[in-house]
Amino acid sequence: MSVGIEWRLTVLTPTLVGDGKRLAPIDYMVWKDQVNVLDQSLIFRRLAGTPRMEGYLAELGRARRLEFKSWGGYAQSYAVRRIPLEDPGLVALWEQAKDEDIFIPTFCTGPSGKLLPATAVKGALKTALLGAQLTPEQLASFRHQIAAKLLRGWRLGDGTPEAGDRYQVYYSRVATPAKPGGAELRWKPVPTFVECAVPGTVFRGRGTVSGEWAEQFAAVTAQSGIMLARQRDFAATHRLGRLQQTLAGVEAGGGCLLNVGWGGGFLSKSVALGPRLSAARPMLEAIPAYRRALATAFAFPKSQRILYLGGEPGTVPGWVRLEYYPLSGALQS
Repeated sequence: MSVGIEWRLTVLTPTLVGDGKRLAPIDYMVWKDQVNVLDQSLIFRRLAGTPRMEGYLAELGRARRLEFKSWGGYAQSYAVRRIPLEDPGLVALWEQAKDEDIFIPTFCTGPSGKLLPATAVKGALKTALLGAQLTPEQLASFRHQIAAKLLRGWRLGDGTPEAGDRYQVYYSRVATPAKPGGAELRWKPVPTFVECAVPGTVFRGRGTVSGEWAEQFAAVTAQSGIMLARQRDFAATHRLGRLQQTLAGVEAGGGCLLNVGWGGGFLSKSVALGPRLSAARPMLEAIPAYRRALATAFAFPKSQRILYLGGEPGTVPGWVRLEYYPLSGALQS
């Protein structure tokens, strides 16, 4: 029997669930510690038939990014959105970055504004449930039909943000150990600027579910704990104190924890975590990129994407808490 529910997702660490769109550096300006997204269609309508139109088109044709000194007035008059930078110090980092590195992935938007696609939630649930239910033997042989049965009867609608939702542009880099077992990190040179929902943002949606969803949520929480433990070990080994504090806060809140959206890497997309990794090794070695990584002395996967907070490595993206309640009942997680 299906039961109608309302689900609620609370952002615990900055989270990006995108729709494939990115802001090009000629579509925004960084001004007053924020990203000012220009309404290009409005600019074209206002400039049509005026001498300034030719100059603006010429600037767009040759510019890799729009400079405030030349076009700052547009940032004030024609900004359709203003997205705060997470920290004022990001202005200098943005100015130093290469033009090709400042395309900004943005949070998913629908006709009525920001939304959280239900597919992102359901996909994370399925991955965690599959990891919780597969035995190492089943994973090694891949002779099972568990995946087809997961969340059968679940129908979730997209989530919309509650009033007061906020988004910021964060700075992220990928860290990898400099040597096996050592505390020193190497940071990959290409940074990424991304728009994320800030911690505390809440999305709500509705749907119908069937089956023992309380048991399924408990299995998801157990599987997420394996991923959190891996990230905590990384933070402790490499003496990233701020990151340790963030992850401790995520875990302390309890409930059904999920890692969704952008930036989770192998850990958030795979069922081969913890003791299951050795069982999945033959399959992973069939993929050239994984085969090279597994052949090294580094723990696999060795890299971790980290978002900066206040100028220091501070958090990982995508941790959320999922709760639900029957439409006639109390909130559960």
